[in-house]
Amino acid sequence: MARLRHLPLVDASSSATTTFAEAVARLFEAQVPALAVLDADGRLVGVFSEVDALRAAFPGYLAELHHTAFVADDAASLEDLARAVRDRPVREFGRSVEALDADESETHAAERFLHTGEQALPVVDGERFLGMLSIAALCQARLERKDSA
Repeated sequence: MARLRHLPLVDASSSATTTFAEAVARLFEAQVPALAVLDADGRLVGVFSEVDALRAAFPGYLAELHHTAFVADDAASLEDLARAVRDRPVREFGRSVEALDADESETHAAERFLHTGEQALPVVDGERFLGMLSIAALCQARLERKDSA
């Protein structure tokens, strides 16, 4: 079975000082559900995901609701919230996660995805960030290998 270093990793990262708006744009460009957040020395300090962006850009009470039919959109409040987060550093919105080691197995990565609920995890070799591994990339690699056997 292939080690994670041999899978299609996406170079999707952001400096911890990158603005929230720049990090969201990078997420969109990278087409991966999360970015690695790196310190000035290139070491992993956390991840910033699409869900983290959503939580920051919309009111916090939405997570508590089961239906929003009774909630009226308040364009001014939503713009105020966007303006408040737009230029803040992405490190304020990221989370700490345990990275996958480049020499770990696909099975270990699958288990980690299932137990953490993350959609993408950083893969590292020691302290060096190699790339983000998404669930889709892991599954695609497994299916392609099976088809070629």
